[in-house]
Amino acid sequence: MMVQSLFAVFWLSFGLLQLPTLGLAAAYSPTGNAAEGALSQEYNSVIGLYLIVWGFALFTFWIFTLKTNSVFAGIFLFVTIAAWVLAGAYFNVGSGNYVLAVKLQKAGRKFTPFTGGALLFIVAALGWYMTFVIMAAEMRLPVNLPVGDLSHFWPSTDIPLSEAEKQA
Repeated sequence: MMVQSLFAVFWLSFGLLQLPTLGLAAAYSPTGNAAEGALSQEYNSVIGLYLIVWGFALFTFWIFTLKTNSVFAGIFLFVTIAAWVLAGAYFNVGSGNYVLAVKLQKAGRKFTPFTGGALLFIVAALGWYMTFVIMAAEMRLPVNLPVGDLSHFWPSTDIPLSEAEKQA
């Protein structure tokens, strides 16, 4: 549940940064024009830094998912890279390099999987797959889809809670 809350906070806060009704971009314009402020180097640098910081938080969660399964690990790996790629796009908008910013945000005529949009599409597909796997297991459906168990690569840490409390 903590991970879902993290994603909710990330997407809600990132969405709020983009809302024109809040006037956040207007604060970066000398005339108070939101469209002008949204193109300013300062505004785009702030959003770029925001995405870099979130990228490190997501990277931390990716490390923890390496003990669970490949699907969760893939979700966090791709969303981490996407956050950093999109940060690069915002930094390029701020510096006026719109061509590279667009290339970082979405795929053009020559598809590359390392654009923010493509990476987030992969994250969404993996998320839906994992949602189906979890819901099927919860509903006791006779569907056993692979998730790539990674726990066997790590030493077992199964100790009773009472033993852990005695050691602390």
